[in-house]
Amino acid sequence: MNVLVLGAGGLAGSAIAKELRANGHTVSGTCRTASPGYDSDPAMLRFDLDEPQSIVPLLEKTRPDTVISCLRGDFDRQLEAHGLLADFMHRHHGTLIYLSTANVFDGDLSRPHYEGDPLCSDSTYGQFKIACEQLLQDRLGRSCIILRPPEIWGRSCPRLRALMQSCQGGDPLRTYENMFVNYATDVQIARWTAFILEHDLRGVFHVGTQDTSGYTEFLDRLSGRLGLPRPGYDVTQNDTQAYQAVLPGRKDIPAALQLSVNDVLTYLSEGFAARHPEKIRPAVN
Repeated sequence: MNVLVLGAGGLAGSAIAKELRANGHTVSGTCRTASPGYDSDPAMLRFDLDEPQSIVPLLEKTRPDTVISCLRGDFDRQLEAHGLLADFMHRHHGTLIYLSTANVFDGDLSRPHYEGDPLCSDSTYGQFKIACEQLLQDRLGRSCIILRPPEIWGRSCPRLRALMQSCQGGDPLRTYENMFVNYATDVQIARWTAFILEHDLRGVFHVGTQDTSGYTEFLDRLSGRLGLPRPGYDVTQNDTQAYQAVLPGRKDIPAALQLSVNDVLTYLSEGFAARHPEKIRPAVN
């Protein structure tokens, strides 16, 4: 299969491209500017969202069977680019996988949400993602696949770096009391994407842990697993229990691809230990 990953220089996009190549697919990707490791890679192509129309010659050049969109940037330009992308894939009978967000439900924090729940967002970001989902589904129908991850973590992600810096006396982390969330890893999203393509699954998927954790509790547990001091926090209080969680409800994703919060903590701490053995001290939790 010939696959184009838009935003392949990012956390999720780079993991998806790596996984699909390992599974034998022909994969090209895009990034906005030349980056270390990408500037000499002929499969990494430049796409600047400041010029949304430039996506058309890029698609003509690569002729993908499947496009996976992990684009970030200006919302209006993203919508324009995705409209052009959807029209191209419709004409050429291709498939589009769109990386959305848990924020499509941030207007109802009373409970976790599953794939079939009605969308409801109070945030500009969530409303944009809803608009993009609807645009793509309207134009592509079953050829549009939606992935909705919660907060994404990886072994070298910005969130992990911010946690380490805060533990060492840097800027406090924003956290939310009485807020319960679930989590995804870059590798989990990549493996789900490969499975969905190889088994020709369709529709909407919530890609994340099957359970939830308190927001502050997760950061405390992770810093403990890494053998680091407790980070500093900038706390937002919630008077009532709230959820920012998109739980997986699909029965066609095997148990081997499902994760728990503890699995995410283990994945992150094992990667940290491999890279920084000198910083590890016995964890307290």
